Amino acid sequence: MFKTFKLHFIALLLFGSFVSSVFAADNHDQDQHEGDIQPWKIGAEIFLNSHSFESDFSDLPGGNFNTENPGVDVNVSKGSFTSGNWLQFQPVGQLLFWNGSEWVPTVPNGERIELKDALDQIISFRSDGVDNKSAIIGEIDNEGGLHEHLNFSIYNVSNTLNGSVGAYRIQLKLFETKPQSDVSVSIATSPISIIFNRGLEHDQFELAVAAADRFIDHSIFVAETGLLTLQRVKALGSYYQAKLQHIGNNQFQLIEAKEIP
Repeated sequence: MFKTFKLHFIALLLFGSFVSSVFAADNHDQDQHEGDIQPWKIGAEIFLNSHSFESDFSDLPGGNFNTENPGVDVNVSKGSFTSGNWLQFQPVGQLLFWNGSEWVPTVPNGERIELKDALDQIISFRSDGVDNKSAIIGEIDNEGGLHEHLNFSIYNVSNTLNGSVGAYRIQLKLFETKPQSDVSVSIATSPISIIFNRGLEHDQFELAVAAADRFIDHSIFVAETGLLTLQRVKALGSYYQAKLQHIGNNQFQLIEAKEIP
């Protein structure tokens, strides 16, 4: 029977991190970099080594507020892409912040995360939403592969490279197109989550990652329709499959839910 969710749990449900370990790779090619997004293609579907990736704005090459990780490194041995095509991603959802105890859809000081793509376009992830335009990761090489590292940066409300201490999470969905096109010829069915550390100690950051992992087993958000499908989420001691409709102003309306084993 349909159950009513408490308001405080709905907030966690809607704005928690949507993480999946489906199609996790057991082995990596010798030349591939651990921690990178490693897609491969079978037919018109893109598969991934994971649906959750960690990054750190304080890594050595990027300094305190920039990073080029994770990279994107196609696993050609599992399924190559079409030479000459473009690999792109579409931002989805919104920027979330880990405040030390929960993931919330607000940031302390107007922070946003910006990504510069292969064509030097700037894609912005904010707490009030994300850019609608897609980002170009790169062109597939003659062997059906690609290995690129794009630049992520964090800015505060003063438009300065800076960010409050905490963890930040964005989502994006990979797709492949022909050159100079935004029409997909292959696509990943679920988005990727990237969780960035901004100044947290390692154990505190891992708490944020673990909290993201707990909420949702698998989810799909379709930006074109605003429909969010939660395949398996725990609420009030039971598991549910739920569908929610984005109604604007960072709000979702629950339109269907059923209890599952």
